[in-house]
Amino acid sequence: MPRSCTRAPHAPHALYAPRALHAKARPRRRRLPSAPLLAAAAGALLLASLASACIERGYPLAGSGQVELRADVAGPLFAADTLDEAGKPVLPRQSPWRTAVSLKLTEANEPAYGGYVEVRAVPSEALALHPVERDQEDGASCGVKDGAFRCTAGTQGYARFTAASEGDWSGEARLVVSWADRTEELPITILPAGLPEDATNFALIAGGLGDSDRVLATYVPLMCTIGPLPDDLGATWRPGAIRAREARVRASPPLNAPGVVEHAPVIIESLHSEAALSLTADCLERTSRLRVLLGATGESPPFILCFSDLGGEVKIAVSSGQKALDPIPSLTVDPEPRLLRVRALRSVVAAGTPGDLFEVSAYNAERVRIAVPVDLTVGDDQVIALGGASVTLHGEDSEATIIQGVAVAPGTTTLRVTPRLLASPECSSEPVTVTAEPKPEPEEDAETETEPEPEPGAGGGGGSP
Repeated sequence: MPRSCTRAPHAPHALYAPRALHAKARPRRRRLPSAPLLAAAAGALLLASLASACIERGYPLAGSGQVELRADVAGPLFAADTLDEAGKPVLPRQSPWRTAVSLKLTEANEPAYGGYVEVRAVPSEALALHPVERDQEDGASCGVKDGAFRCTAGTQGYARFTAASEGDWSGEARLVVSWADRTEELPITILPAGLPEDATNFALIAGGLGDSDRVLATYVPLMCTIGPLPDDLGATWRPGAIRAREARVRASPPLNAPGVVEHAPVIIESLHSEAALSLTADCLERTSRLRVLLGATGESPPFILCFSDLGGEVKIAVSSGQKALDPIPSLTVDPEPRLLRVRALRSVVAAGTPGDLFEVSAYNAERVRIAVPVDLTVGDDQVIALGGASVTLHGEDSEATIIQGVAVAPGTTTLRVTPRLLASPECSSEPVTVTAEPKPEPEEDAETETEPEPEPGAGGGGGSP
């Protein structure tokens, strides 16, 4: 608290003036000071000591006084996003999170130099009050005095302090200035950390998805079989071979507050058990929830979307402050087939016979039959002709996929199956042999009809008597 010092009184004049001696004076006996003279000297010493002491300046502003408040930041402040173990905000953080506040104290329309008022935040956890480090006018001050935050007006009636959001509280706060039996208030809005409602172009941008927002299977771990399924088809998250896509979040600031996007926190969350988030391309360290900070241009650093081999319809929720992506971004992740079983239903078939010849099924890492698009060929299409060149294999909710064909000519061939539009991997069935069409059995010859013999006595004339 600045102090003003009382002006030191002037030194007292000499109590006795010596007489001018023009003649030789007689030696006089030295006289001791009288009691009144000693008292005067003691008083002079006391006044001098008081003059060297400082007296505290200031007086409580009278009820007739006026107070005006104005915050330097016209818009809202932002609450802290995360706090450390000591309850202090973790830096860097979104701005503005504090503002300088000016007070103008007047009495009878004149600056109330030396008048003081008390200031408090409502609720108390919303804002912390601090003295300003500079730009305080001569004689003005703000600080804690007797347990209250007090501001004393300077020579022009002004005083300044800083109000700062130092916690994660958000809402409508007030600065309340009180003096005598009066109060004056200044509302201050504190938004949760993140994007304000009037931010635009909020989006999740992911690469390698194409126009259909689809993550395709790689078919790298696909194996073939013609027999029963193995007990173990491997892990659903294959170390070093996890499907991943790089992504970013971006947003545009409001026109009237271009700096609010910098350091704005964004929360990305996977809503599917077979999708995760990571900061490394290998996806070895994964989480279901990730926090990133937007940069000065409104774009986040890259992060990684990770997908297991089971796939599914994946939803990725993205939110920041008062903004959230709606509808929630959705991706179709194709399951990664682990096993393709191509089985011949008949090992021998006669030429010219149509019917069910093969059974084809695909399985995921959990040994569940899944739908997979495949292309079909035979080793020799002169032996067996298929009903179609491609098919989507049935999933678990349907019967296994049956491939029909016609045995055309004698010979031996196999069914070859590959993922659609890919040349490999290729899985083949057991050989199927087509035998020659059997010759028809000869028909029996019809019996020759014979004329019946005439009955005796019929016909003919009689002899002479």
